[in-house]
Amino acid sequence: MTTTHKLINQLIQLQELVVANMQKKASMPKARLEELEKSIVTLGSDLPQQVKSHFNRLLQKHPEAIVPVSSGTCAGCGMALTKSLVNSVHKADQMHRCLNCARFLYYPEQLIERERTNRVYGEARKTGIGRFTSPELMMVSLKGTTAEEVLAEMCGRMANEGFAEDGGQLLDLALQREAIVSTAVDNGLAFPHVRGVEGGGLSMVVGIHKKGVKFGGPGRTLTRIFFFMVIPTATSAFYLKLLSGLARIFREKEPREALLTAKTEEDLWKVLIKATKQMIK
Repeated sequence: MTTTHKLINQLIQLQELVVANMQKKASMPKARLEELEKSIVTLGSDLPQQVKSHFNRLLQKHPEAIVPVSSGTCAGCGMALTKSLVNSVHKADQMHRCLNCARFLYYPEQLIERERTNRVYGEARKTGIGRFTSPELMMVSLKGTTAEEVLAEMCGRMANEGFAEDGGQLLDLALQREAIVSTAVDNGLAFPHVRGVEGGGLSMVVGIHKKGVKFGGPGRTLTRIFFFMVIPTATSAFYLKLLSGLARIFREKEPREALLTAKTEEDLWKVLIKATKQMIK
């Protein structure tokens, strides 16, 4: 592995920690995050000063400071890249940046993509929470008894509905993200996700586990309500706002109980629309 490859991997890992910290702050404003913040400082301590300074400046603007090349474009801003730049990024002989947004670029060995199909779920998809999910992505009775089994069910639904080409690959990435720090929060909620799934917009499965499952969250609380999202690089900043909105809504007992008592996926869809219509426009 070249020095540049090592630096790219270090920046990607650092970015994942930084974003995980942002996500925890968005979903649990009072959470104690000393260990996570210490890990961020430790991982970034030996970065070249010029790279570190630019990386930190980028993070002040948006959650993505290093992004993949996707179909000849910068996954961060969508700018078409010249063939020579794409080839140079692929060689990784030195660090390269997008000429438009100045993000660092890397060439992924594999880039998970969703099918680029135009699905029509009705007018409700055009407003509110319906812009990001659909009745087909409601799961009213998750069966898994472990975190991995529950994630596998939701990843399978994403793949079956055309929001990812490979459910197994999606699961691997979701488990990698959970290994950084659990996405479970208080009140039996969890927000598992995979970022950088290119092609289409942000999409979300809502899953209910009636009995609850251990998901690595705070204390011994079982997780019963899952909001699993696949997030294109370009929507990472918006995702944090959506996460914060959902966390605020479902901290309250009444909307949580309404989700948990839904008997059918149609019921779950109706409850979700009702609970989020005021906050998520």
